[in-house]
Amino acid sequence: MKQPGHQFSPAPLLNPEARCVSALPFCQTLLNVACAKGADKNKVLRGTGIFDTDLTQERAFSPLQIAALVLNADKYAGVRDFAFQAGQALATSQYSGVLKAMGYSKNLRQALLILRRFTSHISPLVSFGVYPRPQGIVIALRDSAGKHKAFDVASLMVCSAFIALTKQWCGQRLPLSFHFPFSRPRHIAEFEMHLGRRLHFDSPCFYITVDNASLRKPFLHHDGYLLKASVSHYKKQLISGGQLPDFIRNEVMRNPHLCATDLASALDISPATLKRRLKACHCTFSALVDDVRREQAIFLLQICRLSNEESALRLAISDLTNFRRAVKRWTGLTPGELRSR
Repeated sequence: MKQPGHQFSPAPLLNPEARCVSALPFCQTLLNVACAKGADKNKVLRGTGIFDTDLTQERAFSPLQIAALVLNADKYAGVRDFAFQAGQALATSQYSGVLKAMGYSKNLRQALLILRRFTSHISPLVSFGVYPRPQGIVIALRDSAGKHKAFDVASLMVCSAFIALTKQWCGQRLPLSFHFPFSRPRHIAEFEMHLGRRLHFDSPCFYITVDNASLRKPFLHHDGYLLKASVSHYKKQLISGGQLPDFIRNEVMRNPHLCATDLASALDISPATLKRRLKACHCTFSALVDDVRREQAIFLLQICRLSNEESALRLAISDLTNFRRAVKRWTGLTPGELRSR
């Protein structure tokens, strides 16, 4: 994996309660779908700190507010496939200007580059890690808020939106494969109806695979001028700095040997303050490091089928015995078991 330089990324937003995420389309869609299913608007908004007036103006929300809204909407909608329906609604929402702008891209490869710049605006609770491989790419889905119950709903919402968007952009459903970190659900028919049949369960992490043909397939409404103008417009709405868990994951990707003390020093806070901030995100520094290493190990061993020696080298682990133990701890499987899956 890429080794780090000496510069850190732009400073993260340290307080998960700060109203720092511009996610109005996401929140409006959640509320509209829940209410369309019979949910009471006041119940959906209760306890979130979000009011009607917030949803009619360009206001920012905190990660914890958005997470609470996701859980309430799912609860009071009273339908099992709420996440899938909300994802489809987000893809076609009149509020989702950035998503419409992405449709002016040349192809999916270009659209994904734009997505990475607007992730917090479109998908405030789910971020993405993209790994290239000869056959295409692997998109890892990550919990932006650290470790929150709302990720279960938000991640399925993202998968459903991705299917709907690519069909809208390309004029047909693309052969995307989904790998879920949970067992095959009893209501599998709902997964197949919304996501197709390329579904894999009990994966050590959550990811989507996209082949090269899908990445290159031309978009129906490609327009370079409109794309540039739209991206320029929506960039003005972005708030600099990402959520703390994502910031830490990115820095660990750049520097495999990063420790909590060095990170706290770079952020100009004490290790104790860093620990408290992460506790508010329901996670720890070591857990986030393990998330990154698990993701990397799965990509190298299960997807790319690299040898132990090659994988250990890329993970900056010099001893093969330690490498095997680490992989087992991160994924629950040995390197050989990962390659054979």
